[in-house]
Amino acid sequence: MAQAGKLNLQLVPEPYPLKKERRGGALNLLLAALLLEAGRMLNEGRTVKEVEEASRRAFKSSEGLLSFCQRIGFSRVQEYLVSLASQEAEDDLRITYDNFFSLKNNIFNLTPEELTKIFNEEKEPEILDEMTLEFLVKRFWAVAFVVATELVGARIIELEQLEAATQKELGWHKGPFALMNQVGIQEAMRLVIHQVEVSHRKEINFPVPPLLINQTQVNAPWLIKSK
Repeated sequence: MAQAGKLNLQLVPEPYPLKKERRGGALNLLLAALLLEAGRMLNEGRTVKEVEEASRRAFKSSEGLLSFCQRIGFSRVQEYLVSLASQEAEDDLRITYDNFFSLKNNIFNLTPEELTKIFNEEKEPEILDEMTLEFLVKRFWAVAFVVATELVGARIIELEQLEAATQKELGWHKGPFALMNQVGIQEAMRLVIHQVEVSHRKEINFPVPPLLINQTQVNAPWLIKSK
């Protein structure tokens, strides 16, 4: 029953039935990966305003990731993230991602009360550095590209469904595959490889999905069928 409960945990609705069940879901898993990256940025010393603005710019959404956390509550966010970080079972999620969803060296490892205090402390006006924001935006992109292609490659969800889900439920201007087409598949892979190096220095696994590798070798944009 405990495992069934973990399968049912969600931060946002999954608008499409999954093609097969896996801990974390599809859209929720993508969102969690981005939240954990935001948490690592904060743990590195980036400010709340920097991370919030970078996450908003990355996907041209009206709400940044940190505002989302405050809106739904840190307790709910943590419950979901802890369920992904669990190493108690060698299930498909654990085998595929290893410690990618670990809370090690992550601000989301703090208590909800501590998180609330940190988020409420930063009230002073802050001039945001454009180069820093661009760097953080690209980190968010790399995470989105990897998880999106893994989900589609593993046949958890259809490409077009994930595109639509990110726009409908997360408010993104473009889905992850359209975004890869925008930046170019070679540049998308370059960002991913850089993020692999960053993650490995922190002893965090950052798996590059076969589907993304194959698309890079073909050197063609993703075919996104219109509904």
